[in-house]
Amino acid sequence: MLILGAVIVVGFAWYERTHPSTRVIALVATLAAMAALGRVAFTALPNVKPTTDIVLIAGYTLGGAPGFMVGAVAALASNLFFGQGPWTPWQMVAWGGVGVFGAGLARVAGRDLGRIPLAAACGLAGLGFGAVMNLSAWITFDGDHTVGWLVAYSGTSLPFDIAHATGNVVFCLAFGPALVRALRRYRTRFDIIWLPRADESTRAL
Repeated sequence: MLILGAVIVVGFAWYERTHPSTRVIALVATLAAMAALGRVAFTALPNVKPTTDIVLIAGYTLGGAPGFMVGAVAALASNLFFGQGPWTPWQMVAWGGVGVFGAGLARVAGRDLGRIPLAAACGLAGLGFGAVMNLSAWITFDGDHTVGWLVAYSGTSLPFDIAHATGNVVFCLAFGPALVRALRRYRTRFDIIWLPRADESTRAL
C-alpha cells in the first residue's frame, strides 16, 4: 500500500509540475467524469466499460501526466458509487498506467493511428488492467502467496478480462477516432507556439 501511495503521489506531482492551464484542468476533469460515468452507466455488464478507452485516448492525445490524472481520478470518483476499499489504490494506479501507456503509444507509433490499431491497443490495455487487478487480489486477499494461486486467480478472472478487452475494442471502434479528433481540436486551442520576432529590416521588406 505504501508503494501504491507513492506511485499515486508521484503521478499527481508529475501532473502539477507540468503547470497545467485552467483549460487543461477543465478538460482533465471532464474526461475523468466521463470515464467514471461510463463505468457506472454500464454496471449491468460486468467488466464491459468505456473507461479504459477514455483514459487511454486521454493519454494518447494529451500526454502522460494528464492521462494518469484522468485514470486515477476516474477510479477514485467512480468508487464513490461502487464503494471504496483496498482495491481503490490499485485501480487508480492501473488506470493511471493506462493513460501513461496511451502517451507512450503516441510517442512510438505517432498520433495518427488508424481505428483498428487504436482499438487493438485499447484491448491490450484492458488485459493489462486485468493483470494488475489479479495481482492486487492475490496480494490483498490471499493468505497463500504462491505462483500457483496467482495463476488460479488469473484463470478464474480470464472470462472477465476477455470481456473487458472485447468491450474496449468495440467501444473504441465505435467512438475512438471521433474522440481523438475532438480532443486534438481542443488541444490546438491551448497550444502556444512562440515564434522569433522579425527585425526591423525584415519587416520593412
